[in-house]
Parts: sequence; structure tokens; C-alpha cells
Amino acid sequence: MPNRKSFYKQSVSVGVLGSVLFMAGCGTTDIAEQPAESEQAEVQTTTASDGSGGTEQPEEEAEEVTEEETQEPEEDTEGAEAETAATDAEEQAVPEDQQGITMPMPLGTSLDDLIKYYGQPTYDDFFLGSQLVIFNEGEGYFFDDEDIAKGFYIANSEITVFDTRVGMTFEEVDEILGAEGEVGYDRAETQYYLNVHYVENYRITYSAETEDGPIVNIVVVRSK
Repeated sequence: MPNRKSFYKQSVSVGVLGSVLFMAGCGTTDIAEQPAESEQAEVQTTTASDGSGGTEQPEEEAEEVTEEETQEPEEDTEGAEAETAATDAEEQAVPEDQQGITMPMPLGTSLDDLIKYYGQPTYDDFFLGSQLVIFNEGEGYFFDDEDIAKGFYIANSEITVFDTRVGMTFEEVDEILGAEGEVGYDRAETQYYLNVHYVENYRITYSAETEDGPIVNIVVVRSK
């Protein structure tokens, strides 16, 4: 804030002042008016030019305040753009057609990268005609001849597949997906009841020990 001038007034008894001036041979009128005029001039120098009664701030200080106020919104805008870019990058990490499947790693990931992410697998063998590697007892991946993930094996109830999950019944799955699946019994390999659905580019097979029992695993492979 700019420094303000202080005005000090001395009060002298009118009777004493009048006597002193009279003895000096001076009139009281002229001398009494001069301090008032000087005081008014000093007050005017500290009054804002717009007549508002406030004191004027130095031009440099006013410019600094204006620049700070202008820069703050720019910083906020940059922060919002950075958050948006980070969100877009995360979404692009998973292919668009896999957004409805919440497996931690997408199809197309190499076996080496999966081991780096999960650690050593708990199961590694052939199942349903392909190599199946399972991590954490409930998250598995089918691989092609080049050790690239081409399908999912899901036994973890926290993983969702287009809003369906392990633990639901065939009836609940049909209701969520909006169509009845192809129900049958696999005598050859799993000895499970199967409910097969086709969603977007995927063939989704739900397995249960009984036709109306809870689903125990879900196999997802590309249908195209």
C-alpha cells in the first residue's frame, strides 16, 4: 500500500490566539485561513483522481495486481488440460472394443509382459485347444503360437464382462445381455453346462456345474 501523509493539527485557544495576534498587530482572519488552504491542498494530492475519496495506488503496483489476476485462470486451464490428457491416455491403453471387459491387461499383451505385471503364473497348460496361463487363481489368458494373449479365462468375481460376472446364473446373464444364450452341456472336456453369447466382436462362454447354478468361469475369445 502507498504511504499516506499524516496531518497533525494543533489546537490553540481562540482567546489566546486572538490576544497574541492583536499584540503583534496582525489580523486573525488572514492567518487562520492560510493553514486551511494548505491543508486542503495536501488532502487533494492524496485523493483519487475519480473523486471517490480513496487514495491512488502507484501505477506499477496496479499493473502487477492486474497481471497476477490474469495469470491465475491460465494456470487453472493448464491443469484441467493436463488431467484430460492423462485420462485420454489411460483410455487409449485398452482397445475400444475391450472397454466392457475389466481384465487388468488387454488382449495382444505378450506373456513376458504379463509375467512382469503379475509375477509367476499358478497354472500353465493346454486347455480348450490352446495354451492357458492363469495368474492369481482367477485371471487367465489364452495364447497363440507367438505367446501373445488372444483370449481371457476369468474365474475372479470382481472382473466384469459387459456387466456380467462369475457367480451370476444363466438367467441373470441373459437378462443383462438382452438375449437368451445357447445353452448346452460339455461332456468332452469341462463337464460343465455352458451358456454361449456373442457380444460385439467376442464369443463369451459362461460355465456352471448345473444349468441353474452359479457361473464358475467365463471364457472370452474373439469371434472375428
